[in-house]
Amino acid sequence: MEAISEFRSYLESRLPGAVIRVRDLTGTEDHFDVLVASDAFVGKGLLEQHRMVMAVMKNRLDRSEVHAVKLKTMTLAEYELRANQEVRT
Repeated sequence: MEAISEFRSYLESRLPGAVIRVRDLTGTEDHFDVLVASDAFVGKGLLEQHRMVMAVMKNRLDRSEVHAVKLKTMTLAEYELRANQEVRT
């Protein structure tokens, strides 16, 4: 669990104002499911959003601290809309 908290804090410090969710996919604390919602993504396509986040994670990947990432990105407005829809169901 410490690796997840540390990784989330690392991302939050480099993506200010973003909503970040990190989940360990395998129990090994090096395969993560990551959701990033940020206003920095407004007007950008999905590929560009992913490139922005992967650039932030590059040194962690290069040092093999993170082995695999399942990444989902969206704007904060999309995140809030999604959260409101989940509450209604």
